[in-house]
Amino acid sequence: MRSAILGLAAAAVLAAASLAVADGPGLRWELGFKHDTPSWVKIEGTGGKSAVKWYMTYRVENATGAARKPAVRAVLLADTVRNNEFPDTGDAATVKAVKEKTGAKELSTAADLRAGIEDGKTVSCVATFGGLNDEAKKFELRVYGLMDPVTQVKGKEVFEVKYWSAKYERKGDEFQRTEDPWKLVSSGWVTEEPKK
Repeated sequence: MRSAILGLAAAAVLAAASLAVADGPGLRWELGFKHDTPSWVKIEGTGGKSAVKWYMTYRVENATGAARKPAVRAVLLADTVRNNEFPDTGDAATVKAVKEKTGAKELSTAADLRAGIEDGKTVSCVATFGGLNDEAKKFELRVYGLMDPVTQVKGKEVFEVKYWSAKYERKGDEFQRTEDPWKLVSSGWVTEEPKK
């Protein structure tokens, strides 16, 4: 009788432990992420012409316990009706100009991150957005791919996309936009609504 009770108790402990592993912390990896306020750099073009290009520097830290190959994707969304989406292009000329402006020796791009980040490493990166809409007064930065999209809900695997969101405002009119400072309004994780 005693051995039967001990056997049942051991089975209950094992079942609880398996549930803790299945639904507990650590199953879904999340990369550490810090970013700076978007800024601009001037690119010299042909014929003596120059253009203003916008960028954002950021750092990605892997403390997940294993190497990861994240598919990081950043985009700036403007509050204008037209010309309102500015994805990270990884433009080589802008990356070079940002290195010169900031003095950074190494700046990776989202494409570089796909090659992998070893556990315990932090990588300095840059996202390039091109020429933003000067009429826009509000922007939302969205960064995808920093968290494993597969999670578990009540023991079942679920595909859930979460992105980092940072919302900014800038005052002024469309003239001399590089002089108008960006103000951070809000930031945090957002769960993307599934498409219907």
